[in-house]
Amino acid sequence: MSNRTRQVLFFVILVGVPIGAWAFVFHPRNQAISAARIDVDLKRAQLEELREVEAINADLETTLATLQSALRQLRARIPDAAGVEDVLRRIAEIAQQNRLVIRSFKREKTVSASHYTELPLETVIEGSFAGIHRFLFDLERMPRITRILDLRIERPRSSARPGSDPGEDLIRAEMVITIYTDPDKEADR
Repeated sequence: MSNRTRQVLFFVILVGVPIGAWAFVFHPRNQAISAARIDVDLKRAQLEELREVEAINADLETTLATLQSALRQLRARIPDAAGVEDVLRRIAEIAQQNRLVIRSFKREKTVSASHYTELPLETVIEGSFAGIHRFLFDLERMPRITRILDLRIERPRSSARPGSDPGEDLIRAEMVITIYTDPDKEADR
């Protein structure tokens, strides 16, 4: 082998080793490192999203606890079927306190919903306008949930009530008072 051939071969080996190392070792390793960095960045993004979801879950748990507390308070204001009699008694007391006469309480058909039942009562009361006004105001302030529908106020033909002041005008109010009941409370017993 001549000296020139040896030098060319040495030069080829000298240049080939780094090129081969780059092609077979460094380039695949750099690709693996790049892929690992992309994977780490993806995992960090997922971890950040998970932290945000955990923060939202904590807020949702707090909100859910608040809503459940509000629901318990609301359900406490809705009587069971046995509590309806107490509500009716309280309505009669409010009417008596305001010097009103209840002419009729007539139960209408109950309306059932998923979490409550509506018990409408067609009611006719008579008395002074101020008394009816206070009656409606006191009815609104009751701790139980009630609703007044179809309120009609009129002056009856004979506007003098026996035992009333002659200067006092008699007013007749016809309305439907809806009392809400909780059928689940009855099932719990």
